[in-house]
Amino acid sequence: MIDFDSTSVPAWARRPGGDTPPADTGAAYVVVGVASGQAVAQRWAQALPAVTLVTAEDTAVAVAAFGEALHTARVGVRVALAGPVGACLQLRAATLAAGAEDDEIHVQATETGAIDVYCAHCTTSTPTTVGVDGLVPCQGCGKTLIVYYHVSRRLGRYLGFQVDAEALRAEFAAARPVSEVLS
Repeated sequence: MIDFDSTSVPAWARRPGGDTPPADTGAAYVVVGVASGQAVAQRWAQALPAVTLVTAEDTAVAVAAFGEALHTARVGVRVALAGPVGACLQLRAATLAAGAEDDEIHVQATETGAIDVYCAHCTTSTPTTVGVDGLVPCQGCGKTLIVYYHVSRRLGRYLGFQVDAEALRAEFAAARPVSEVLS
């Protein structure tokens, strides 16, 4: 059994749902709602001061619009994100890349939805709705990836690696003596 408290998977990504509003600690806010998070973001925007509201059905559209909103942000801005887990992971990565600190970001995953899995073998990102320990074929190299319980803060994606990589390595090692491999 995985102890998710000792992984890089954020707590909000483990238990989506709810509508916890961000604390009113900023001078201004950029509030983003994607897909199912749009209504949540609109409620937050009504309750917070100096809000720039970004809503979109599509994650890529939201990330682009969010990037534009961050260009006008000043010291004291806080970011509030609501939407499916995968969208929130990507938006959080964009927020961190822009220089925000964890305590300046509030995230509320509204549903599980699709996530992106980064292939450790070919670096392709594959969208999927399977969860941690699920299997997904990589869209780049075709390997069957296991979705690992590691989330890249920089990419906003789960790590995936070949499910039978250790078994294949053992088979290869058994088939060729070490002296042949090293020579």
